[in-house]
Amino acid sequence: MATRTDPVDQPGGSSISQAGELRSTRIEALRGVAALLVLEGHVFGWSRHYEPHAIYGSFAARALLGGGFGVFLFFALSGYLLYWPFARRDFADGGAVDLGRYARNRALRILPLYYVVVVAVLVLQERFGTFEQWWRMLLFAQSFSNRTVGRIDGPMWSLVVELHFYVLLPLLAWALARVSARSPARGASALVVLGLASWATAELTRGHGLTWRYSLPVTFVYFVGGMLVAVLRASGRERVLRLPGVLRGADAWLAAAGVLWVVVFWNYRLEALMAVAGLLVVGACVLPLRPSALFRVLDTRVLALVGVASYSLYLWHLPLVEALVRRSWLPHGYWALLGVATALSLTVAAVSYLVVEAPFLRLRRRWASSSAPTAEPGG
Repeated sequence: MATRTDPVDQPGGSSISQAGELRSTRIEALRGVAALLVLEGHVFGWSRHYEPHAIYGSFAARALLGGGFGVFLFFALSGYLLYWPFARRDFADGGAVDLGRYARNRALRILPLYYVVVVAVLVLQERFGTFEQWWRMLLFAQSFSNRTVGRIDGPMWSLVVELHFYVLLPLLAWALARVSARSPARGASALVVLGLASWATAELTRGHGLTWRYSLPVTFVYFVGGMLVAVLRASGRERVLRLPGVLRGADAWLAAAGVLWVVVFWNYRLEALMAVAGLLVVGACVLPLRPSALFRVLDTRVLALVGVASYSLYLWHLPLVEALVRRSWLPHGYWALLGVATALSLTVAAVSYLVVEAPFLRLRRRWASSSAPTAEPGG
């Protein structure tokens, strides 16, 4: 059963166990929602064979394809969850961050499943692939070549970005602390400047290919929203933010995020607004605001369980969707494909989590302060 945890580490609602460590049900549910959105977007694209007029020709089509923007919610969550211990250390009264444990946790979180999926996809989908595919995928170098970027297993481009963020975050956190002189306002301002620089880089390199589009300099802006939430929470702790009237409610933050999603569906060129939407969604869930009625959905165990296995769901779903599409005897309409692909992907994700992810995640407890289940915000 999920139990209540320390509100300093868990921002609200109940908790759920992930390989012996307690996680916020609400945060895991957000992961689940992000993964399901990406799955839905890919299903829609494949059901329309990615024909431009079919996937971009109407607002409804762009909205259905836009589920793929769920990846930016993952980035916002990573920005918040991973920067939070550093923000608490630098802008509040948190303790030191054990960088060795940080590195081991990140490695155990992403590497085992990544390599299992890489081998399976190269052997089964690519029929053992090419030498270049193998070395680039194994070394996380696929995003540096037009021959491999966004190919093999499309969503893996974001893991390269995440890995770069993991490696640079401790240095970035140190630099922010020095530049801001440990002032939350200055730290937030520095993050906004970095976010704007990332957005400018995206605009300047637009049309220069996927090697730029799928890089950390271009996508860093989507991490900034979550990092700003970490700074806000560190500066405000558990007291209610000093916001006027309706803005103190999480409903207003979520509604504003919804409006931004609609604007982006209207014009994909405005996708940078997803960075602000990510800030609003994550902030609504973790900052001391008046709770939203939507939290009754996000605090449900079913969505949280999807979130616990969301990494497996994220990596396996596209090869499965492509395999289903290649079966001519299966219905390829959007709704039929969505139903079959969702059921199959969730089943494979559950098995993958139990067999591959969980055993390695349990190893992280060896570096915990005690052998008891811990309450940590990280993924």
